[in-house]
Amino acid sequence: MVIIMKENVIVSITGHHMADEEENTIQTEQPGKYAFFQGKHIIRYEEYMESGSDTPVSIPCMLKIDRENVILSKKGAAPMKMHFSPGTAHDTLYQTPLGPLPISVRTSHLEINECEEKITVDLTYRLHMNGDPVSDCRMTISIRGSK
Repeated sequence: MVIIMKENVIVSITGHHMADEEENTIQTEQPGKYAFFQGKHIIRYEEYMESGSDTPVSIPCMLKIDRENVILSKKGAAPMKMHFSPGTAHDTLYQTPLGPLPISVRTSHLEINECEEKITVDLTYRLHMNGDPVSDCRMTISIRGSK
C-alpha cells in the first residue's frame, strides 16, 4: 500500500483508562506534520496543557509508527516515552510534579490500518507500577490529511 499523505495532518488520539472500576477518557485533536522515513510514519504535533496562567504550555510530541511498534514521545515540562509492541513489556519513567514514576507498558493488541490518506492505530495495553497492574487501557490514533 502506498500512503499518499500530505505533510500537514490532523492527529486525533482517544485514550481510555480503566482503574479501580472507573474509566477515564482523554481526547486530543491537533494539527501536525507527517513524514515517512526509513520505513516509519513520523508525526510531530503539539499538545497544550493548562499552566495556571492565561497561556497554556505547549508540549512537543512525536509518534513513530511501523508495522509492529508505536512509540509516543513527549518533551517539555512532562517528558515521557511510551513504546507499544505486542508481547513485550517496555519500561519508562512517567514524570509527575512529585518526581518520576517507573511504569511498564505491556501491549496486548496492536492493529495498524494504512489507507491512502489515513492511518489508524488501535491498541490495548496494561500499565504496571512496581510490577503490579494499575490500569487497563485502550488507545485509538488517527492521522489524516488536513484540508
